This record gives sequence, structure tokens and C-alpha cells, in this order.
Amino acid sequence: MGTASKGTCGERCLGCVTDKGNVSLVLSVIIVTMGSLCLFVTDVTNVQSQAAGRYLMSIGLFAFSGGLTNWIAIQMLFYKIPLVYGSGVLHNRYKNIRRAMKDMILGTFFQPEFLNTYIPQKLREAVSEADLEMKINAFLTSDTGQRMIDEKLDKMANSPDGRLAETMGVNVGKFKPVVKPVIVSFLSDLAPNLVNYILESKTSSLNLHKLRDELNRYMSERMLEVTPKMIKEIMYAVVLQYLGWLVVWGVVFGSAMGAICEAASFAPNYTTWRH
Repeated sequence: MGTASKGTCGERCLGCVTDKGNVSLVLSVIIVTMGSLCLFVTDVTNVQSQAAGRYLMSIGLFAFSGGLTNWIAIQMLFYKIPLVYGSGVLHNRYKNIRRAMKDMILGTFFQPEFLNTYIPQKLREAVSEADLEMKINAFLTSDTGQRMIDEKLDKMANSPDGRLAETMGVNVGKFKPVVKPVIVSFLSDLAPNLVNYILESKTSSLNLHKLRDELNRYMSERMLEVTPKMIKEIMYAVVLQYLGWLVVWGVVFGSAMGAICEAASFAPNYTTWRH
């Protein structure tokens, strides 16, 4: 099996020795060795030893073949083996794999129904955290806000409408102390409604399909940077630690099949191997 491609030589060797798949293969070889000793070293007239040897040989050989088959299949997944059709799947199909990764991310995390609820919710949370209403009220009562209101009132007093009001005996300048609090109060009451209106108009004007198209284009460009080596490293990091169980279960099921075949007299006659 082996471990990930990264790491020192010592780490790779340690991972190879402690890998559950390799350990199970070694155990199957030990069982075969024990069966061989019972069959070929002990006296052929020892019925119990010969029977135990046959069972151990069948269990060990079937277990080793089952585990080794799965081990080779795992190697074929990651590496290109000469003259073996179908090996090197990750290298040969890396374009399909990265396309599937992109489609999975878009289809799972960027569905229009999800974006329709998620984006407005996040915008409202951002506005709530920013506390725009309080900032608007603070600005209106600040020196800068008061100066802007004074400038607007002065500009209105000097406008044709303001001069017309003066001809009618209304001095706009004298009304400033009365008008300013009314303006500030009106704008303060308007602030929350204004924030809600901006949020609703922004979220309703969002083109989610265009947003998904942009995300699709961006991810397609980024996926072009994903190489076969990167795909292999991703798969190593994600699934390699679990692939050892394929070898283990290959050994387990192989040993069970070996015991069944020996019990049903379908296993080879190992005594003929003595000659």
C-alpha cells in the first residue's frame, strides 16, 4: 500500500510496515508458511498434522491472493502500469475528475435556491453588525452633519423660492433653529426604512444566474491549474488511509473462501507438491 507521496524515506518505510493492508498480507504469508511446515516437514502419516496443513495452506493462499488482488487494484488506481489496460485512472482521467469536482462544488454550495436565501440573510447580518441606523443618526447630530444642513438651508434661502418667501415676509434664516430639529428627526426616522429599502432593492436586483455563471467561469479557469499530480495528492490525502481496509477484507474473505473450499474438497491436493 504505502503512504502519501510526501514525507521522508523513513516515514514512508514506517508507514509501509505499519499499514494494515501490508500487515494482513504478511499474516497470510505466515499462515502459508505454517501450512507448508505441517504438510512437508512433518511425517505424511500424521493425519492431524496433514489435515491442519491443508487447511492452513488453503486459508493462507486464498487470503494472500484476495489481498494481493485488491492491493494491485489500488496501485492501478494511482499508478500507470505498463501493458495493463485501465491502470493509472487518476492520471488518465484527471480532466474528468477536476470537472466533476467543479460541478459538485457548484451544484452543492451554489444552488440558486440556496443563494436566494443565503445572500439576503448575510447582507442583513452585515448591516446589523455595522449598525447603519446608529451611524446615520450620529452623523446627523455631528458638526459635519449640522454644517451640511445649515449649508442646504442657506442655499434654499438664497434660491428664487427663498427670495420669494422673503417678499411675503417669511425669513427662512430665522426658521433655521426650528427647522433643523425637524429635519434631523425626519431623517432619523427615515434611516431604518431607508436601510430596508436598500437591502430589498439590492437583493431583488441580484442576478443569481449571472453570479453562478461567473463562479462557473472562475472555477473553470482555476481548475485548469489542477495537474494530474495534484489530483493524485488530493486522493492520497482523502482516501489512502481507508484503502488499506480493501486489502484487509480481501484477505479476510479470501481466507473464508479457502476454508470453505478445503472443507468441500475443492482445494488443490497439496500432497502432490511433495514430489
